[in-house]
Amino acid sequence: QALQIFAASARPLGSFYAADAAQLLEATAHKPRAHLKMSAESTKEATADGHKVTTVVEGTDATAAAPTEPGGKVAIVTGASRGLGRGVAAVLAKEAGFTVYATGRTTADLESLQAECADGAGKVVPCTLDLKDDEAVKAFVEKVGKVDVLVNSAYEGLAAQKAHLGKKFYERPLGEYDDHMSGVRWAYALSQLVAPSMVEAKAGLIVNISSAGGIFYFCGVPYGVMHAALDKLGADVATELKGTGVTCVTVWPGGAVTERTSFPGGETPAFTGRAVAALAAAGAEDLAAKSGKVLLTCELGAEYDFVDATGALPVDGMGVRGMLNEGFKYPLAGGALGDHTQSNNEGMKAVFHGY
Repeated sequence: QALQIFAASARPLGSFYAADAAQLLEATAHKPRAHLKMSAESTKEATADGHKVTTVVEGTDATAAAPTEPGGKVAIVTGASRGLGRGVAAVLAKEAGFTVYATGRTTADLESLQAECADGAGKVVPCTLDLKDDEAVKAFVEKVGKVDVLVNSAYEGLAAQKAHLGKKFYERPLGEYDDHMSGVRWAYALSQLVAPSMVEAKAGLIVNISSAGGIFYFCGVPYGVMHAALDKLGADVATELKGTGVTCVTVWPGGAVTERTSFPGGETPAFTGRAVAALAAAGAEDLAAKSGKVLLTCELGAEYDFVDATGALPVDGMGVRGMLNEGFKYPLAGGALGDHTQSNNEGMKAVFHGY
């Protein structure tokens, strides 16, 4: 059963995390690698605690973004106020030299990200943007112009689901589903707007930040449906981009340790950022071979020789690659139904402590 990959314990997953976090963190600690292509120290501050929501701005001032330097690499990263999106934006700016248009709804958080990256090889341009405003999003993309890398990381589902952990789908409000699925629409919209200029340039990279929760049950129906849809979006977009020089991939981080989540032994946002930076620096043939595929951050670390901000190289502790290689089956394809109580329970709220 898919859920058995999470823990050897027979207890529900939430209980396992809440009670045994310290022991698991110690047990899964890894020694730093001797050779680092990217500094383990350089993005620690980007993943520190304290980035709390202070202001939510409706609409957008993103069209006032400063122009980029001629010839520089440009990235758009959505959901950059905190979490994985913030880590990706920080690494692309500080370590990879990108001009990063970092979008979010919380101006103060975006400005603090800009300040944290001020001494980096590139820069962050904070862009307060409500992705629910289609016209504002379109105007923003037009203002940015040439884009080399798009990272779709904006997602409201974790905040929406926390209060309902332990409940079945018919016990939850319908609005929770919409909050999860909005992330798919935003990824589609940004990809649609950015793709024409990438196709014209015959180069570009679109990265969707997703989760292995799209192939097995995790935390509830809306979570799994959203990530399965996002994975399918990446594969189908890549299919239509085949032969254009533009790549679209789906990246699955392991359990994350952010300002708001605490998966024991998890990866920091910097590790996801370094995965994206490594892909952005990869050759055209390498990217073409990866287009449309699901890529695990831990495997990208091993392939491109980078580590987490902790100095460790995370591993596939959930056994996801083994499931994929063995032809993991959804229940509708003949697989067995899982036990929803293993991850959809009150104890899991401790993992999502910041929501």
